[in-house]
Amino acid sequence: MNQISNNKSSQNTPATPGRSRNKTILFRLAALGVGLLLSLVVVETLVRVFDVEPPRLISKRQLADLTQQDQITYYQCYPDNPHAEFSPVPDTSQGKWELLTYTLNPKPLPLDRLEETPWCVKYTHSSKGIRDREYSNGTPENVMRIACVGDSFVFGEGVPIEKTISRQLESQLGNQYEVINGGQVGANTMDELQILAAITREADCHRAIFVFIPNDIPLHPRLAERQKYINDLVQIRDQYLDDYKKNSWHGGYLKSVSLLTAPFEMDKIKRETVQWYLDSYDPEFNKENLRVFKETIQTIPKIPGCRSVFVIYPLMEGFESEYPLKPIHAQVAAIAEQAGLPVLDLTDAFEGQKTSDLWVHPTDHHPNGQANAIASKAITEWLKKEVPWFLEPDQPQKTKPHTGF
Repeated sequence: MNQISNNKSSQNTPATPGRSRNKTILFRLAALGVGLLLSLVVVETLVRVFDVEPPRLISKRQLADLTQQDQITYYQCYPDNPHAEFSPVPDTSQGKWELLTYTLNPKPLPLDRLEETPWCVKYTHSSKGIRDREYSNGTPENVMRIACVGDSFVFGEGVPIEKTISRQLESQLGNQYEVINGGQVGANTMDELQILAAITREADCHRAIFVFIPNDIPLHPRLAERQKYINDLVQIRDQYLDDYKKNSWHGGYLKSVSLLTAPFEMDKIKRETVQWYLDSYDPEFNKENLRVFKETIQTIPKIPGCRSVFVIYPLMEGFESEYPLKPIHAQVAAIAEQAGLPVLDLTDAFEGQKTSDLWVHPTDHHPNGQANAIASKAITEWLKKEVPWFLEPDQPQKTKPHTGF
């Protein structure tokens, strides 16, 4: 009898406090989840009803005049003109024109979409394929020719010809100097060495300013696969950003999430890109290319009849606080100095500047005319004070005739 009473008593015992607390927590978590889901639905509905969009990036596009036969002329077009360095787009009502996306695999766009990018920079190449004027066969009397060699920073992507670093150097050095624009878009250090050798040989040029930026090194395939073409700290490409969003957890379909996360996405991409640059100069990731890079730098001062100096042009990033690629600059400067090249790092010339004031455009972080003015002034002062022999004429000697350039 007592046993039966005890069993009944145990069956009527209330649930333990621990179980009740767990159920309460689970209930609250479920309620919170449902609340968040409902809130997301409400916000997403409002965003779509009122057609609220995250800030839309429109990167530059390329416009080509297909009727031009005698010279290579094209335009890069931007949505606005933040530093008053661009010109209105040309009249496309006559002739044959083509508008393309500025991506690794350009895609044609309807010409009427040119109204989205109504500001442009014009590019014209000489018969030798450089973005410069035609040069005479030999150096004019009492004039020294200097080759300014590099990639798109020297080429002057995003700036009119008169604001390129070569033209601004020429202006600051004076009439007794001609500075040849030896920049080529997408060139790496090995390409630039070949360009320098050609200018030295064909343009009767005996001085060279070799301009390096951190993306001039060849890449191991694994590094190339990691490259974020959305923002390589030089250009932001809207098409790749759209693809990036499509690969997000919501597939780019939730406008409310895109609106909230847009500022953080670019910061994340930028951090990943900085690490990618640092890894490009780490033997663990790019050993063989680092060896070739070092050998290429060592070849520069060995070009016959040409005195060279080495200038490091920083990417236009982080001048207000801490420039993120200083370790790369120090590593490359040491390699160039070991090769016997005088080295100038332009980072100090930009320190404390508002970085965005030096960009061609918010989506194009090439140096604009103001940045090139700062750089050319720093180079000129450095040459005059620290490397005066570079600007002194060579002793007269008999030379073989040269072809035009």
